Amino acid sequence: MTTESRPRPLRRGALLLLILAAQFVVFELALRSWGSSEAAPAFQGLFMDDPATGFRMKPGARVRYTTSEFDTQININGAGVRDDEELGPKAPDERRIVILGDSLVLSVQVPFRQTFGELLEQRLNARGSGVRYRVINAGVQGYGPVQELRLFQKLGASLQPDVVIEALFVGNDAEDAFTSRSALSASGRPVARDMRELLLTRLRRTVRRSMVLQLLRLRLVTATSRFTARMSTEPPLQSYAADPAPRIAEGLNLTRECVQRIADRASELQARTALLLMPARFQLDDADHGRLKQAVRQAGGELVRDAASTRFRTTLGGLGLPMMDVLEPLRAAPPGPDLFFQQTVHLTPRGHEVVAEALERFLLDAGLVNDRQGGTH
Repeated sequence: MTTESRPRPLRRGALLLLILAAQFVVFELALRSWGSSEAAPAFQGLFMDDPATGFRMKPGARVRYTTSEFDTQININGAGVRDDEELGPKAPDERRIVILGDSLVLSVQVPFRQTFGELLEQRLNARGSGVRYRVINAGVQGYGPVQELRLFQKLGASLQPDVVIEALFVGNDAEDAFTSRSALSASGRPVARDMRELLLTRLRRTVRRSMVLQLLRLRLVTATSRFTARMSTEPPLQSYAADPAPRIAEGLNLTRECVQRIADRASELQARTALLLMPARFQLDDADHGRLKQAVRQAGGELVRDAASTRFRTTLGGLGLPMMDVLEPLRAAPPGPDLFFQQTVHLTPRGHEVVAEALERFLLDAGLVNDRQGGTH
């Protein structure tokens, strides 16, 4: 082999990498221009890094989010919560209800005026009392109980709540609490664990921000699902399993701790706390339930349709806080348009209407709102 021929494989390899990189950039730009994924730069512009919570909604962000099922304008006001208007100073006759939660509260799938929080505000104010209610949507996509606690510790005083509603998604909040357990205490954490969590967080953020990487991840999951189902020692949907993994019980206890700390902080702010349990779509959709039950059975497990809801009610019941399970009014809703979007686990406008009506009754029955300007305390 001559000296001149040796670099050819290197040149060919470099050329191949250059071509792959160019294709990646072209695909990424094309998908980002389409803009119908959460990885799109516009959607990611809703969020900002935060040392206390990892990330939160970016004050002043404005995004139009379009998919095949919906087209919504999302506005984040100066307080860092979803609202088409600024909060402004709290008036003497104003009572504020802050709703903490994840994407089910944020609800980017529907216009702000159709979210259950805004519908609740309209219903309360339509009663013609001497009190003006303001419902504050403090939901953040991707949050769990630990992040919701941290956010309330950070922003709670500035929101000036009279009532705090912690909305928990029974489908994954036990898992989320367990995964984020180390964040409950900022001291005594091993450096190795800190570094591992930092690397994993940055990797997830990189994948989430790249539309090409998200599509590749989905293709990989689809391609390997049958193999992993056979090889996995643990069936999916552990929060609903007849015999769940030990981390579910630990996650539930951690959720209870977070809720108690939210209630304690709310009490310091002269506010009362209530709980809202949000179900998974398959708990109301028979077709979804049948498919998932069969998949879990094939993986060697047993799916119990309402197990997660029952476990959350049992774990949190001893706290003595008013609690509403949204599963009940959703199941009692009369026939009509879908309650959930078909391509996501989120509520449709009709689903939001059902929740808002039930939540109004719940708050009134629990004595958390009234018509006197003296407040709710």
